[in-house]
Amino acid sequence: GRLTGDPDVLEYYKNDHAKKPIRIIDLNLCQQVDAGLTFNKKEFENSYIFDINTIDRIFYLVADSEEEMNKWVRCICDICGFNPTEEGSHFVA
Repeated sequence: GRLTGDPDVLEYYKNDHAKKPIRIIDLNLCQQVDAGLTFNKKEFENSYIFDINTIDRIFYLVADSEEEMNKWVRCICDICGFNPTEEGSHFVA
């Protein structure tokens, strides 16, 4: 994914060379962001997973490192006006 000129939208692409996004995530519809998720599937072992919960669906994203995951989560939370909850890994309005 990459941020576009519109700060309230996150677009993701098939690869770095694609010109048209696969999907656009409207961050105005975001209700919650969760960081440091784990899944039982083998391909996600030792992955840095976070999610964006919108009104319509949950988007799961995988970062290359914990630092990158935290950077994405902080940026998304700043845009959405979220603050961390007591659990520490959940961010809500």
